Amino acid sequence: MGSRPRTKAGTHLRIQNRLTFSFLLVAAVSGLIAGGFLHHAIGIHLADQIAERLNQDARMARDLYRSDPDPEIHADALADRLGADLAVRLTFVDASGRVLGDSELDGEALERVENHRNRPEILAALQAGQGRATRHSTTLSEDMLYVALRIEDQNPSRGIVRAAVPLTAVRTAQQEIRLPLAAAALLSVAAALLLGWLAARRPARRLEEMSLAASEIAAGNTAARVAPEGQDEIARLGRSLNRMAKQLADRLALLSRDRNQLVELLDSMVEGVLLTDGSGRILLANRAFERIFGASPPLQGLRPLEAARVPALQDAVEAALRTDGPATREIALSGFGEKVLQASLAAVREDSRTVGAVLVFHDVTELKKLEKVRREFVANVSHELRTPLTAIRGYAETLRDGAIEDPAQVSEFAEVIHRHAHRLQALIEDLLDLSSIEQGKARMEVARFPLREAVLQAEAVVRPVAQSKGQEFSVLLPQDLPHVRADRDRLAQVLINLLENAVKFTPEGGSIFLSARTDDDRVVIRVRDTGPGIPSEELPRIFERFYRVDRSRDRKEGGTGLGLAIAKHLTQAMGGHIEVETSSGSGTTFRLTLPSG
Repeated sequence: MGSRPRTKAGTHLRIQNRLTFSFLLVAAVSGLIAGGFLHHAIGIHLADQIAERLNQDARMARDLYRSDPDPEIHADALADRLGADLAVRLTFVDASGRVLGDSELDGEALERVENHRNRPEILAALQAGQGRATRHSTTLSEDMLYVALRIEDQNPSRGIVRAAVPLTAVRTAQQEIRLPLAAAALLSVAAALLLGWLAARRPARRLEEMSLAASEIAAGNTAARVAPEGQDEIARLGRSLNRMAKQLADRLALLSRDRNQLVELLDSMVEGVLLTDGSGRILLANRAFERIFGASPPLQGLRPLEAARVPALQDAVEAALRTDGPATREIALSGFGEKVLQASLAAVREDSRTVGAVLVFHDVTELKKLEKVRREFVANVSHELRTPLTAIRGYAETLRDGAIEDPAQVSEFAEVIHRHAHRLQALIEDLLDLSSIEQGKARMEVARFPLREAVLQAEAVVRPVAQSKGQEFSVLLPQDLPHVRADRDRLAQVLINLLENAVKFTPEGGSIFLSARTDDDRVVIRVRDTGPGIPSEELPRIFERFYRVDRSRDRKEGGTGLGLAIAKHLTQAMGGHIEVETSSGSGTTFRLTLPSG
């Protein structure tokens, strides 16, 4: 335990010494490099400026030399005059290197000066048109900067003009800056020492930085990073922390993606799904749940009764939290269109502890309706079959027990048996016909034909029955009525069913009317009677199988209770629809609409 503080102090001291020496070394090297570069750069910059000025002076001298009618004779005088005016040494040299004029030499010295052809700036000017050189002048015994130009750009034979100045200004500027540079170097070293001392506190700051980053990562900010520098222990720790943060961010991103996919999957389901925590508060609910219960998001954190005012939903969640295994229950929603839901419940457990519940709601409303229709259908079929069968059996047994010896009773009983057998046959045929229509197996030959043809078929069947009851049967079809597109025999069957229904419920002496008219691209057929009408509460069910408004009258008349159901399904199969208008005591009108041809 006692070695840990010493180890930490030694580590801290090594870091402090290393940082101090590093800063000192960097500052010294940087100062030397920067000072040398600056010293050299100033010399180059001044030399470039002087060379540019010399270039301008040489061009001026060249232009004056060109304009002189006899330049070689006047070259020395021109050099003297321009050299004095421009404060430069000006020299004119012919193509062979002979000096024609020099502002720093008199006539006698000019004759003794050596040939200049091999001077670097002269050679460069003869070859390239322009030359520059920095060298020691043997003539003037000092360092000079020379700039030479060809007098004729494209003709070296005209000679060279050269301008030159001593490099005294450049040397002086460089000497003047040496002292400031040395002072700057000393200041750099002092600053390095100070920074090295201050750097002792930096590792602590870096550790504090990592601590803050770790706290942010723990709080959920996985984007938090540190900026590790170097290869020391702290830098390695920082990189490890960054790697951990990245891996954590990747895993959280993967979890988020999986959760989004789960939400999309749940939202695509038609079943409502609800997930709660252990206290029954909502963690997740899909769109189907919101639609079924009329709940408005956001729902997270709410209790089921707060999300949807359905006590049965709250009861289901509480039951799911209490259940030991999967369970189901049925929920009736009276305020949501009389829906019936089947709820599958299950508790979510961890280590034998309930931490939540999952509920899946299946809308079984249509299944319930179909089940109810099936039960009613079976009951109705059983009843409708039992009635004629019971009558047939009863009369047959009576005949077998001795009534067959009485001719009058035999004839009467045989008629009753025949009538009920005919009714039984009609019932079975209607059932088979209705089944084939609903399954789409009924033969349909849809064609374009005059409506009158189907009306005549129906009229031939129904008019005699209507006349036997003293009823007036009227048909009104316009001459310009367009053709209809339907199955002729099936349309006649529909009209027969409607007309027989009208005859059946219209009292003796009443009236039955069949008419038709056009409505855009449709033909509307109306069958109207003057019967007692249908109570309004009965209207929604009159097209159901075996449904009768007046059961005693219908059975007395021999109906099967399937005529209107068959008429409705046949009309829909031919691309039309059927409606009814009625009021109790004022007759009934069936309106059949079909596409015209």
